[in-house]
Amino acid sequence: MCKITIVVIMGGDSAEKEISKMSGKEIVKNLDTEKYRVIPFEIKSKRNLAELISLGVDVAFIALHGPGGEDGTMQGCLELLKIPYTGSGVLASAIGMDKIYSRNIFTQKGINVPKTVILYKKDKPSMIFKSLKYPLFIKPANQGSSVGTSKAKNKKDLDKALKIAFSFSDHILVEEYIEGTEITCAILGNNEAVALPLIEIVPKKEFFDLEAKYDASLTDEICPARINKSLTKKAQEAALAAYKAIGCRGFGRVDMIIKGNKIYVLEVNTIPGLTSVSLFPKAAKTAGISYPQLLDEVVNLALNP
Repeated sequence: MCKITIVVIMGGDSAEKEISKMSGKEIVKNLDTEKYRVIPFEIKSKRNLAELISLGVDVAFIALHGPGGEDGTMQGCLELLKIPYTGSGVLASAIGMDKIYSRNIFTQKGINVPKTVILYKKDKPSMIFKSLKYPLFIKPANQGSSVGTSKAKNKKDLDKALKIAFSFSDHILVEEYIEGTEITCAILGNNEAVALPLIEIVPKKEFFDLEAKYDASLTDEICPARINKSLTKKAQEAALAAYKAIGCRGFGRVDMIIKGNKIYVLEVNTIPGLTSVSLFPKAAKTAGISYPQLLDEVVNLALNP
């Protein structure tokens, strides 16, 4: 049997590059070497991207997170090189990475999102309080894994949070704090995408920040989530609607909050983390899909879009 050559692309220069390398190494470790010729490929500079052409690649498994890898940039590069790749295409990746554009689309599709104020560096912070009040969440518009995200309970918190968020992006989101149950929904598939079991996230810190995402001791991740069947179905439908609204394919993860019977979509992650402690493999395991089986399916979806 002729093996499929897979290059696992990781690294890059985003704030999430170390997480990317963790995901990439886990993918390399779990791809079936009976089926695949696996080539780890760490991006260290623009120059070494040219090496991809000489590797005889059948499919690229993108394990990049954040700007430069999850935002359509790498996807566009691979399109030019005519190399099939895992996950969403250029447009869906770009929209998914930018919370402002994705939320505009969600709103147009009738998907609930938190009340949000968009702030640019030139804007006066006082404009926030025309429609919002403390506590608030402050987020860069185009980062993942809660990079640059803070919760503000007062002016001192807000001043610090704005400085942090603006260090990552020139436009940021300030959103209402919704006290509810935080959940995430892993989705697998192209046109016939399916929602996997929901995961309930119970952080032991103030919120589910970057540290809590990758330190298992700081968060309880309960799968399946402790919500009734009706609400589970409603949340999975909202996740699928968000996934399809921006044109995702392959796999993704939709973060949401449930308050009462209302589902609020926060964002779509077009390249979910695939480390040993990541949420997507946990949801897949609950659905009876092992990590190697999950990788097989992601590769299959890339080769058969």
